[in-house]
Amino acid sequence: MGNITGAQVRAVIASYTNNNSVLETAKATGVSTVKVRKILITEGLWESDTSLKIGDLIKRGMSTEAIADALYMSVKNVQAYMPYERGLYGGDELSKEAIRSDKYRNRMKQAAAMQVLTTKGKNTVSERRTDMQEKEVVEFSKDENKDKVLKLHLELDMKYVDEEEMQILKKYGDVKRSISRDILVPSDITLHALNYAILRMFGWQNGHLHNFSLPENVFKKLTENKFLTWSEMVGVYFRFPTENYEDIYWDDDYKEGESIKSWMRKKYTGPYRYKGYGEHYLINQMEVERMFARWDEITVQEYDFRAKKQPEPYNVKLKEATVDQVIHAFADVECYELIERLRLSDVLSLKKSGSVNIANIKKHLKQELSKFETRDAIEEYHSKRFGSFKQEREFLESYNVPVLPITEQLIYSYDYGDGWEVLITCEDIYEKSDTGTWIGANGDEAGLLVDSLEEILVKRRPICVDKDGIELVDDVGGIDGFCRMLRAIYEADFYDDEAMKEREEMLDWAGMMGWTGRRISPKQTL
Repeated sequence: MGNITGAQVRAVIASYTNNNSVLETAKATGVSTVKVRKILITEGLWESDTSLKIGDLIKRGMSTEAIADALYMSVKNVQAYMPYERGLYGGDELSKEAIRSDKYRNRMKQAAAMQVLTTKGKNTVSERRTDMQEKEVVEFSKDENKDKVLKLHLELDMKYVDEEEMQILKKYGDVKRSISRDILVPSDITLHALNYAILRMFGWQNGHLHNFSLPENVFKKLTENKFLTWSEMVGVYFRFPTENYEDIYWDDDYKEGESIKSWMRKKYTGPYRYKGYGEHYLINQMEVERMFARWDEITVQEYDFRAKKQPEPYNVKLKEATVDQVIHAFADVECYELIERLRLSDVLSLKKSGSVNIANIKKHLKQELSKFETRDAIEEYHSKRFGSFKQEREFLESYNVPVLPITEQLIYSYDYGDGWEVLITCEDIYEKSDTGTWIGANGDEAGLLVDSLEEILVKRRPICVDKDGIELVDDVGGIDGFCRMLRAIYEADFYDDEAMKEREEMLDWAGMMGWTGRRISPKQTL
């Protein structure tokens, strides 16, 4: 997470004092909700049961890992509720690169803890697997169109990059038009597996949270901005809001000293399996039931930006509320995240194909959900005695609802502090004709891509076929911080001792983060 300037701290405090909302403060200041919450915790202006427990254990001198163990939480979750450290907070200048280097050396020791989630609590997914001595995990789904290959275009969202920064990227970052990647992927790749391919292609090392979401206009059209409509799609397309990172990041089993490149390759290579628990339809609908049982009404207080005033709060029935009203009422609720057990081809449509029809999608879901009563299925689940996690999983999978593609663009967000976003579109779909020729969606032959398409069928692994721009780096402060880094490295005055010292420290730090600045060919990227 990038450092926080004094100006940002002052802006957040002023905004929060005025509107008393984490979400509205984030919108008003342009600072992520995670950073806003950490600033407010640091300043003593916001607290929760979790932040108070963590704060008390910090005062006792416990390490982040020890706190995670004590509270049965992940390290990532603990860090999200910790105040900022000295040197990363409140300064109007960038933190010294020596501090960042020290931080990374510690991070190397904690790499396993950052990616292996704490499972010391009882009844965790991993314990159930161990207790039941499961020997085999079956593929999440069978794809009758498994021989199809999708061509994806992944482009970093650079809408806030100014002309000066763009010139820096072109001059030192090997950027021609934008920072982007074109890849071929098996048609049955899941969003879960695609995450690791994206991390590898853009140079990130899985040290932060991420999510997949829909463009806002698609989300609003699909849900009609009604919370009740959204709740019916929880476990179908959307994940019920949760901080159970142990379950979300069920596949984070990185071990210190292991090659991060080899580790990620295993993750984005098929067969693609879902071994988690909380993304199944019935599990999500249980959470929906609990929420409606607990909250009949919610209190909403939406800040009026036009009038620049805080109106009086008002109550609304939860089942009659809009998604926006629920987000306002529960500052930490995120309703946009997609479940990642879904195959990419089940969510993403071919670009400009005209195949996305929201009315047809809703009709399809209604038909699928009419095949069973959700409440009866939940009661059956609670009454069953499963002999193994495999049996439990197969029961849950039998109620997962088949879906149709809902969007021509997906949004991948990584590191909510640095605010990286990658826009994903499907440019073509290749499959073999009866004669064995690879044909695209428009009927054209695949040409030079044939060898790569054949390789994907054999290895079940994505291949990068084109790229624009060099790899990025974690914890640099977003795209503007990356531009500052390039400028510090390549435009340092060789007669200025301070500038050269900063340059060397920056290079040392970036190197420890796995960044070399060298151009990596598309073929070698994955």
